[in-house]
Amino acid sequence: MTNLATLLGKPVNDAEIEAASASVGLTPRAFHGRAGDDPRLKVLRSNGSIDVVACPGSGKTTLLVAKLAILAGRWTLPTTGVCVLSHTNVARIEIEKRLGAYPAGRAILSYPHFVGTIHAFVNQFIALPWLRSQGIDVVAIDNEICLQRRWSKLKHKQRKAVERTGRGKELLKIVDARHDLGEINWAKGRLGKRKDMYRAFVSACSATTQEGYFCHDDMMIWAAKALDENPEILTAVRRRFPVLFLDEVQDNSEEQSLIIRRVFTEGQGASLRQRFGDMNQAIYGRANETSGAHSDSFPDPAITIAVPNSHRFGSQIATLANPLAIDPPGLIGLREHHEDDRGKQAAILLFDAAEPISVLPAFADFLINRFSALECTNAAFAAVGAIHRDTGRNNTPNCVAHYWHGYDQDLSRTAERPATFLGYLRRGIAEAGLSGDLRPIVEWTADGLIRLASLLNLSVRYPTHANRHRQFLRLVEHDPATVRRYETLCWKLASGELPADSTAWQPWKKPAAEIAEVLLGGAAAHEAETFLTWQDELTVDGVATRHGNIFLFPSAAPAVRVKVGSIHSVKGETHLATLVLDTHYKGSHFARIKDWLTGEKAGISSTSKKVELEKSLKQHYVAVTRPSHLLCLAMRRDALSEAELGMMRARNWMIGDIVEKRIAWRA
Repeated sequence: MTNLATLLGKPVNDAEIEAASASVGLTPRAFHGRAGDDPRLKVLRSNGSIDVVACPGSGKTTLLVAKLAILAGRWTLPTTGVCVLSHTNVARIEIEKRLGAYPAGRAILSYPHFVGTIHAFVNQFIALPWLRSQGIDVVAIDNEICLQRRWSKLKHKQRKAVERTGRGKELLKIVDARHDLGEINWAKGRLGKRKDMYRAFVSACSATTQEGYFCHDDMMIWAAKALDENPEILTAVRRRFPVLFLDEVQDNSEEQSLIIRRVFTEGQGASLRQRFGDMNQAIYGRANETSGAHSDSFPDPAITIAVPNSHRFGSQIATLANPLAIDPPGLIGLREHHEDDRGKQAAILLFDAAEPISVLPAFADFLINRFSALECTNAAFAAVGAIHRDTGRNNTPNCVAHYWHGYDQDLSRTAERPATFLGYLRRGIAEAGLSGDLRPIVEWTADGLIRLASLLNLSVRYPTHANRHRQFLRLVEHDPATVRRYETLCWKLASGELPADSTAWQPWKKPAAEIAEVLLGGAAAHEAETFLTWQDELTVDGVATRHGNIFLFPSAAPAVRVKVGSIHSVKGETHLATLVLDTHYKGSHFARIKDWLTGEKAGISSTSKKVELEKSLKQHYVAVTRPSHLLCLAMRRDALSEAELGMMRARNWMIGDIVEKRIAWRA
C-alpha cells in the first residue's frame, strides 16, 4: 500500500483546503476562521485516525464532504477506495447530494469507493455473499415481509396466544445465528426455551431463513457468523477500503459498531478511521437504550477534535441550549444578529390546557410580524415535539397531533414504508410539494410498484436500490408500453389528478396491478388487494390536507408555512424559527427538564443518569439547536411557577400568553 502512504502521508496544504472550501460553496478561507485557528482546519489537515465531535450547526457534513474532496483530488489507486458509512439513509443522501455537486466529488460516488449506510455495506460485502455461499438464495430483506412470513408459519392457536399477550410479530426476530430468540416476556413471566411455543418461534425463524427472507437486523447476525468462519474477509475488505469515514456515529447500535470495528480496526493491518458525530444528539435508539455502542465508545479522548463553534445560531441560543447537552460542549454561537434583534431569539409561549390548537396559529402570526414577507415565503419554519403520535394517556396535549387536527401521523413516518400503494403516491406528492421537485413523485411511484410486485409474488427478488425510478425502468425496458403507462401515471400525479375518493380510485387499481405483473417477468401473480385498497385522506373542516404535514397560515392565502412533525424528523435541519411543543411520555417532557431550561442544572453526571431524563434532554437539545434566529417553547400555562418563569426571564426568554390565537407579551 505504498501509494496510499504517499497519498495520505503528504501534508494537506492551504491550496487543497481552499479548493475544497470552494467546492462546497464556501469562501476560500472559510475553514480557517478569523485567527486561523478554527478547529475544522485541524480536521482537514489530519491524515490519521480521529474522532470529530461536532456541535449542532458546526457544518459537520460540509466538513466531511470537504475532507472527501481533498482525498478525491489526490486519489490515483484504481482498485482501492474510500468507504463512507452513515447510520441513516437521510445522512447518506445528504453526503451524496453534496459530493455530486462538483466533478471531483463525484468520483467518490463510484467504484472503487463506497458511500452508503452501514446496513447496505454489511449486506453487499459480507452477509449476502456468505449466505449465497451457503446455498441460501436471498429473496427479501424486509421487516414487514419477513415477519409476516414467519407469523404465517405459526398455527392459528399459537398466533391467538401471542395476540392475547398484547405482543405481535416483533417477537419473531432472530437474536443469533442459532435462531436463539433469547428471553421472551410472556403472559406469566418468561417463555422458557423448552416450551412448545418457543420452539415454534425458532422453527418459524429457521424456515424463513432457508427460504431467503430476512429482517434488516438479521444481516448483522449473519455477517458476524461469516467473519467467524472466514477471517480472510477482513483482509479483503481492508485491502479494498484502507480508509473509513463514519458519519453520525453517535446513532450506531452496539451490533453495528461491533461489526464495523471488527471489519476495519481490530488487529493488524487496520484501516485508517475518521469518525464524525455528537453523542449529545444520539436520539436514534432502541427502548431503554441511551448510550449507544459501549464496546467501541465515541469519542476516543486520545484522538478527539472538538468543534464547538456553531455557525447556525448566535450566542443567546447557544447559551440556552448548552445546559441541555448530556456533556455540555461549551457551545459558541457565531451568527451575528442585527442590533435591534439581539437578545430576542428565544420565547416561551404559554397556553391553556384546553386550547393546544391555538398554539400554531399564534406562532404563525408571530412569524408574520417578526420576519419580512420574503423571509416568511422562502425560509424554513418548523413546529416539533418529542412524541408525535397519540399515546392514549389522559395528559393533554400529550403529542404533536393534539396541537393540530390536520396532522397526519402516518405521513410523518418517513423511515417507514406506507401501508398502501395509495400511501406511496400521496407520500411522493407531499414531498414534491415541499421540495418543488418532481423527483419524489417518480421515486415513490416506482417504489410502490416494485413493492406491489413483491407482494403479488413473494418469491421474486428485488434488491434494494438507491434510485427506484432508474431500477424500475431497467426492469421494464423490454416493454415500451409499460414504460409509457408508468410515465403517464407519474404525469397524472404531477398534474394533480390523484383520485379524491374510493370510487375514482377503482380505475387506478387494475393498471397498477398490470404494471406490477410485468415486473414479475411471467412469474405467477397472487392477490394484493389490501395493498391496493383505498384510504380516506385526513381532512380539516372538510378540506383534504394534501400538502403533507405543513401548517398553512392563513389557510385561505398562506403567508407562512410551518413544517410540523417529530423532533426526529428534523434532525440535521436548519430553520429560521423553530417551535418546540411540550409532549408527554411518563410525564411532561418540559417538566422533566425544567431545571435545565431555567439554568439550575447542566448536563448529567455518569452516576445520576436516568433513561427517560437522558432521552428527554437529548431530544430537546436537538430541537432547540435547529433555529438560526428564533427559538420558541410552547407549554401549558401551569407548567412553570411564577418563580420559575422569573428565572426564565432572567435568562432573556421573552414570555407570552396565547389569548385567542395571538400572543400577549408580558412586560
